[in-house]
Order: sequence, then C-alpha cells, then structure tokens
Amino acid sequence: MSDVFADVRLLGPPETDGEYIALSEHELVHLHEYTRIYAVPGLYEHVVQELLECTSPQVAAAGFLRAVARLGLEPGPLTVLDVGSGTGLVGELVRDGGVGQVVGVDALPAAREASLRDRPGVYADYVVGDFLHPDTLREALRPYALGGLVSAGAFGGTHATPPALKNALALLPPGAPVAFTIDERWMDASDPDGFGAAVERLVADGRVAVLERTRFQHRVTTTGEPIFYQLVVGRTG
Repeated sequence: MSDVFADVRLLGPPETDGEYIALSEHELVHLHEYTRIYAVPGLYEHVVQELLECTSPQVAAAGFLRAVARLGLEPGPLTVLDVGSGTGLVGELVRDGGVGQVVGVDALPAAREASLRDRPGVYADYVVGDFLHPDTLREALRPYALGGLVSAGAFGGTHATPPALKNALALLPPGAPVAFTIDERWMDASDPDGFGAAVERLVADGRVAVLERTRFQHRVTTTGEPIFYQLVVGRTG
C-alpha cells in the first residue's frame, strides 16, 4: 500500500482553512475533501489511519463491544447502526467482533460508493442521509430492529451536531449499547451548544446512562501535533 501511495505527502503547517495533503506533485487537496479521497481505493485509510495514526475506529468499536459484554448481551443477534460510516472500517471491526448485522449511515454518497467497493458485504444496508433531517432516515431504517449505535468521529466540528446525535439515539430501544467518539474541544460542558452539555442533558433526561468516558489520542495533525477525543460508552435509557 505504501508503494502505491509513495507520492502522497502531508503538508504543514496547516493552511488557515485546515489541513492539506499532496496526492501528487500537481494536486493538493483538503484533508476533508472526502469525495476526492474516497474515489481512490485505500487512499483514505493510507492518509488517515496510517500517516495520521487515527485510532478512533478501533477505539469506538472496542468500546461498543465492551458495552455489549457489560450489558450481558450477545453480539450475534444485534443489528447495529454505524453513524458516519465512511469507507466502512468501523462496521468491519464490529462485525469482526461478532456483531451479526450493521447498517451504515453517511451524509455523502461517495462514502457509500467507497464502502461498497472496498468492503462489500460488511453492511446489511448503507443509507445516505443526515440525522439533522431524520424523517427520511427514519423511514429508510424502519425495516431494521436496531439494537445499538457506534460512531467514530462523525459528531462535532464540521460534522454532525448535537441534535443529530439526539435524533440517532432516538431510533434505539431502551437498554441498547452505544459508543461514540467526539473531539474533546466540543465536549466542554460549559458550552450550552456543545456535545458535553448535550450528553449531560441526555443523561439528566434518562435517555443515556454513561458506562465509560475516557480521553484518547484520536490522531495527529499534518505537522504531528496530537488531537485528543473523548470516547463515550453507554446504554440508552
């Protein structure tokens, strides 16, 4: 894989509007230009998992499987919702952990195309949609008896907002295991519009019981500085 992407380079320091990578001598792309990056098989994993040392998929999947075990559930009968599925690594990891069925959701059609191309058979279904507009997604997911939720990096920043998390959790029955990772900068409970406050409201309302909340290194920047996330593991109320 490294030979295939020998010309791919991280660029630093980051530009004012974010981080960039060089795909070749003549092409620079923003790190979050997902449609372009997803178009090349294996490129996203090379850049994010290998060069930027991203651990969120593994951390989220492991946290979810711990929640399943802690709640005394068998993973085989579960149908799990993977929010922000991307190229399908999280879905693959929880399937490898024994989960019987995973349904993916991502806002980008290019993510669905990449996942079906690179990881065929991982998802029972892969729906394109946004949990900020849950009605269409709710209808598309109606055939599935969802029994859990996992998400790696889909919430926070330029991605999905706290209402999207609330809408996604609302599709689950009580007692369902959940695990998601969020940039710690968005987990400050003093920000009423942030995820920290949103999680506290979900706990206070009895919608989520937190089993674990831990800090970990999500990845490094294109200049090597660490970025820290929080893992939230719990169950629906």
